Amino acid sequence: MASGYWRLVLVGVVVWVGVGAQAQGTAAAPAAAPAAANAGKACSVNRTAPTPAEQAMNLKQYSKAEGLFREVLAKSPQSAEVHEGLVRALLEQDKVEDAAKDAAAWLASSPGDSMAMVAQAEVLLRQGQPYLAIVEFRQAARADLCNARAFYGLAEVDGLAGLHATAKRAIEQAYALHPTDDDIEGWWIGTRQRAERLAKWQDYAEHSDQISEEDRATMKTWLAKQMQEHTSDCRMAPSSPREAKVPMTAIMDGPYHQTGLGLDVKFNGSHKVLQLDTGASGITISRAAAMFLGLQREDRGSTGGIGDKAEVRTSLIHVASIKIGGIEFTNCAVDILEKFGVLDSDGLIGGDVFSESALTLDFPKRELRIAPLPLRPGDKPPNPALDAAGDDQDEVAHDPYIAPEMAQWLRVYRSGHDLLMPTGLVDTKRVKDDSAWKDALFILDTGSEENLISPAAARSVTKVSRDWESGIQGIQGEVDKVYDAGKFTLQFAGLRLAAPGMTSIDTTRISHDVGVEVSGFIGAPALFQMALHIDYRDNLVWCEYSKPK
Repeated sequence: MASGYWRLVLVGVVVWVGVGAQAQGTAAAPAAAPAAANAGKACSVNRTAPTPAEQAMNLKQYSKAEGLFREVLAKSPQSAEVHEGLVRALLEQDKVEDAAKDAAAWLASSPGDSMAMVAQAEVLLRQGQPYLAIVEFRQAARADLCNARAFYGLAEVDGLAGLHATAKRAIEQAYALHPTDDDIEGWWIGTRQRAERLAKWQDYAEHSDQISEEDRATMKTWLAKQMQEHTSDCRMAPSSPREAKVPMTAIMDGPYHQTGLGLDVKFNGSHKVLQLDTGASGITISRAAAMFLGLQREDRGSTGGIGDKAEVRTSLIHVASIKIGGIEFTNCAVDILEKFGVLDSDGLIGGDVFSESALTLDFPKRELRIAPLPLRPGDKPPNPALDAAGDDQDEVAHDPYIAPEMAQWLRVYRSGHDLLMPTGLVDTKRVKDDSAWKDALFILDTGSEENLISPAAARSVTKVSRDWESGIQGIQGEVDKVYDAGKFTLQFAGLRLAAPGMTSIDTTRISHDVGVEVSGFIGAPALFQMALHIDYRDNLVWCEYSKPK
């Protein structure tokens, strides 16, 4: 496994060249789309049922869908909707290079085709370039105001950038144009208020022919659980303080090997130490910890992470009281990881647990600080929730608010609990050559013992070789193939990391799940040198680094 002295240094400016806000080391804030040339065009609503190829896509039969799209395209080569569907089918099979070549050739031959622009934008998004994808989606919408997939794409990128109100407007437009598109309908249902949302999902689970029987059963199980939960669940107790400073404690594997840092968490008064992990979501405890706490299982599911084996079975329980540093939350959902020996601690606590608070992970001081987020103009003080297991609550969609006191914080992308940091990569010998820097997205993962990079990203700036001796273990077991990346330089948030070498693993499955290319993980060796400030509500991060004296 690659090792060495990981040295962070502050830099005056971000030196790699990107497009738009990416060049500033932050996620772009999409501006309003320019006025369309066909603004007077009247759009008809597309209510046609999905074609066999589209239905295969909806049923996740992507290889079959690819074949059906190709058959139709052979007979009707000018069918833009079919061609765009083919590109999506390739992307869903992780044939990203094939999709990129197809979309580029199509757009070159039909530069004014709105659907060709959508296909190109979808490829750019999957390649980890949302700042370029948003430009292409805007151009597609400008070229054809009736292109529902263009507005759907705008919603995707705006959602990643935390522009939830803007994304909601885009998906409303997409649904108005094409309500029978399964992707669009699903996203639109997700923007409804709780009662309407659950009712529509119930109707979908019962009657839709665009879902596999396996997924239908999973959805019905999920709906049954949602019906038993309430928006009042997992709220901060009225008597609880709104701010706290919580000491971090070392998680040890044996007497000398520290695997991470954790928090002392009380479950109904009983103490357990959970590893603090921004690469995880909610609260997950080990099977042994659940047995010790005497918690009764209520529901079953599965979870995944790093590793090449199957997802691990989980169970869901509700805990009457959870206390973290004096802050108390009541009736909170918690996951139990049913497989023994997967975790080095009693469990994991994700940073998104504190998604309604301003969170500081001060690793040099070994202290976690929780404080209220700045109020948006016109807002009333909220009753913060502990987002322990994805509670489904009514929310008003907002775009990010950057308070004056948070002016130094950076905009990042967010997919679920994953914080995607715009990052620059370069061959160390070419640090001063602006044209040599490569743009990438890395997940901020305090639970990763290593800084990790994908082989594809590593090969763009250094040599990569197979590492036959080392192993990487995650929730989904051991990684089958581990590589060693040579010397290069990595830069993010105004900080530069001189990497003497780095472990490299395939991130294809993670990228597929996130929807954009994940080029690696900024893990404990880098993050533990700083105070990491996170605002999950507004997609904001501040990496506060003080040079050691």
